[in-house]
Amino acid sequence: MIVVQKKYFTLIGLLLLFLLSCKKDSDGKSPLVIFNTPHENQTYAVYDYVTVNASVSDETKLTSLSVSLLDAQEVPVHVTIPVSVSANSMTLNLLYDLDNIHLESGTYYILITASDGTNDTHAYQKIGIISVPKVLSKVYVTSKTSASQTNLSVIDSAFTSIIPVHSFFGDHIGSSVSSYYQQAYMCGNYTGNFSGLELSNNNVKFSIAPFVSPNPYFTGFYTDDKINYVSRYDGNIKGYNYLGNITFGATAIAGYYSEHICFNNGCLISEQQDKTAATKMLTTYYSTNTIEKNCLLNQDVVAFCEKDYANVFVFGNAGGQGVIQLFDRVNNNLWSPYPFPLATGAILSALKINADTYLIGHSNGTIYRYNYSFNSLTTYLTGYTAIQLKYDDLNDELYVVEANKISSFSYTAASFNHSVISPETILGINLLYNR
Repeated sequence: MIVVQKKYFTLIGLLLLFLLSCKKDSDGKSPLVIFNTPHENQTYAVYDYVTVNASVSDETKLTSLSVSLLDAQEVPVHVTIPVSVSANSMTLNLLYDLDNIHLESGTYYILITASDGTNDTHAYQKIGIISVPKVLSKVYVTSKTSASQTNLSVIDSAFTSIIPVHSFFGDHIGSSVSSYYQQAYMCGNYTGNFSGLELSNNNVKFSIAPFVSPNPYFTGFYTDDKINYVSRYDGNIKGYNYLGNITFGATAIAGYYSEHICFNNGCLISEQQDKTAATKMLTTYYSTNTIEKNCLLNQDVVAFCEKDYANVFVFGNAGGQGVIQLFDRVNNNLWSPYPFPLATGAILSALKINADTYLIGHSNGTIYRYNYSFNSLTTYLTGYTAIQLKYDDLNDELYVVEANKISSFSYTAASFNHSVISPETILGINLLYNR
């Protein structure tokens, strides 16, 4: 009995010794990081180098070390650079290149992350960054010479001629340029492909061919500068990134297809046409891309213009006559804020200047200015049958696009700047910025 007790106490002692040994060997300390540079609130411009110098140490070992850039919300916005670990106590010294033209002016953090394999340290140093000034680079023109060819051109710097860039086989339903990715996109209707073009070398990045049939293949096109949304006759609505990869998907009402599209506070809003009847619906989708609700639509949409996070102006025509309506997305209500009849004829184009002010291109050769607060419709310009209106808010410049002419005006003064004639039928223009 005594022998058993001795063995028992011996086992307990060995176990305690083992536990104490494990506790002694465990690493409970995180690496120490001390910034030397940059100094707090030091300011840099995009394309500068930030000299990151810091003392990094750990009582046992360092296993990894890296430097990255976070925005004011501590979200990574630039590259993470790994640093070779040479010892358990070392000086980190590198030049962090702010070579990202998309960095906006504001507060950022240089982040050093150090690890000993068990514990991580995240050390932050606040800096300021000044963005690259945004400038208008080029004005691109989409035109056609026939129903089977669509052309992309650019207006020269003197605004005196239109220079060919690239030709696409097939017809056209929409086009855009991405300032973020410096690409152009062309979308067909019955026969034309949906294609992406790199503007640095004018090479095709991707191309998606339609299935040619008596029905259109592509039925709608919309862009937010980063994602292109393409509607198809089969009811699919797809979002494509700059590589031509699908990043979004939704489906129209059964038996319908989507035409004009916009987004309002993250919700997709779509004009949808019945395939076998004249019925149209205004369909709203949840952020999960499933249908939330439908509203009967009694016009052919020309343009959606987002007023605010809950309301979207719908400009179009009913029976060939111009219509102004406002869609209350939250209450699924489409109503007429301007109760008076418009001039006889159709709306050809519409453009948002700000939440209160909109321009309307009319078939009678007049461009009207609609003010929501005063509920007024006044003449802005006459003598221009505007199939498209574009506003460069950086330079307060308005572009008026007609069938064979593009004119530029100072918007505030409504004064003429210059114009250029196109030998081809113009389908639209797009403004490319440097970022």
